[in-house]
Amino acid sequence: MKKKEMIKSHEEFTEMIQHEHFIKNKNFTLYIRKGKYKFPHFGIAVSKKLGNAVHRNKLKRQMRVILDEWKKTLNENKDYIIIMKENAKNLSFNELKSSFLDLVEEREK
Repeated sequence: MKKKEMIKSHEEFTEMIQHEHFIKNKNFTLYIRKGKYKFPHFGIAVSKKLGNAVHRNKLKRQMRVILDEWKKTLNENKDYIIIMKENAKNLSFNELKSSFLDLVEEREK
């Protein structure tokens, strides 16, 4: 994932979480809003409850790989914030990927 595709600012995270539409399952909460640019932006939030910094960074790296694959199917300019829940820490990469893709498919229904 390229830097220009990432949401980093605390203000953007807070604004989206307080004012935007979301969907969730037992592993993720996904906030969505219409974007300002011609390509999607992504933000990933992992709570300290999910483990130490090494484990949290591993989860974020895995999520970026999943997002890189998923964004190829997107043709919309929206912003997404993915918040990983505590259940996600015990999942394998394939389980994490299938759980996220199930959530995204639910959004499209």
